[in-house]
Amino acid sequence: MSATVPTELRGRPPGRHGPARRCGRPVLATVGVLALLGAGAGAGTAGAASHVHVQPIVNFAIPSPALGCGGAVALGGGAVRIPMTVSTVAGQVAEAVNVCIDGRGPYPFVVDSGAGESIIDAHLAARLDLPHAGPTSAIAGVGCEATSRPVTVPTWSVEGVPLASQTLTAATLPDFGGHGQPVGLLGSDVFSRFGSFRVDFTAGTLTFPGPEGPVPGASRVKALSGPAPPPVLTGGAASATVPVSVDLTPGVVSVNVRVRVGRGTYEFVVDTGSSQSVVASSIARKWHLAHTDQAQRQTTVCSVITTPLVHSGAWAVQGVQLTPQLVDAASFGPVSSDGTEGLLGSDVLKEFGWVVFDYTAGRLVLGAS
Repeated sequence: MSATVPTELRGRPPGRHGPARRCGRPVLATVGVLALLGAGAGAGTAGAASHVHVQPIVNFAIPSPALGCGGAVALGGGAVRIPMTVSTVAGQVAEAVNVCIDGRGPYPFVVDSGAGESIIDAHLAARLDLPHAGPTSAIAGVGCEATSRPVTVPTWSVEGVPLASQTLTAATLPDFGGHGQPVGLLGSDVFSRFGSFRVDFTAGTLTFPGPEGPVPGASRVKALSGPAPPPVLTGGAASATVPVSVDLTPGVVSVNVRVRVGRGTYEFVVDTGSSQSVVASSIARKWHLAHTDQAQRQTTVCSVITTPLVHSGAWAVQGVQLTPQLVDAASFGPVSSDGTEGLLGSDVLKEFGWVVFDYTAGRLVLGAS
């Protein structure tokens, strides 16, 4: 799996998705995948650096096919834990799991909380003869155009955990679907049906508190609006519980958190599909985030762009201090219209050892690694 800057399906900015980079909600996630619709993604400038070293797109590990699709372990009370491959390359972090479709597979899918709609490679969808669920539609990337089409997945599972039949977006993405690359993105449209789940970077596992539930009704979940997640998810030392806003609109399911950068606070998508965190170039300029002589190549839905790396400086998520690091500075363009100004990616989340996404009560629990 390589790294990319997605421009997601709804038009998010670039982020990084394993194979590409994606941008949170609008993008499919760069490591999380490419942002499916990269209409709003754009490349930034390298700032004051006169000689810029452009880092190559990296390749992330994917689950071994030999592991099959039956890795789930029952924990009691309906909870289940599944294996997850965590890959760290040059400071970028990506996660993937095995998915089986109609009894065939396994197929590597990126764990992408920033993707509001799960995606499958169009070539794989064709090989599996998945029925079309609607007409072909145009999607736009940075300086390019592509197409996607909804398809129906009758029966499928992740590491042996059954998933409800649903519609996936079939698309052909750069660095996606080839040998050693992921063939899909497993997004928050799926994870939200479990109510909550735990991503354990240290142990290399995902944990669900019980079986998959019905599709949540369209709503905006108020932060900290319900009881804490069950102990099976929060076991171990936790450093903080962070309030988040959850959008359960079909096709746009997302978890957003307030991040302090410079002297301002901004809305970031919590995006496991982004292998490296991203901040809007407008914020980088406003707070004079220090330039570097480095830039990264990222993949959108149908093009490869280059974005500069800048120093985050002191930053924090809801009062929890984050380690200063390099982040991508990217133009979010139209994506900013919904308030999104950054992506909090797996590179940051991994530092906590584990995190719990609670869609039903609007909270993010951070471990203490």
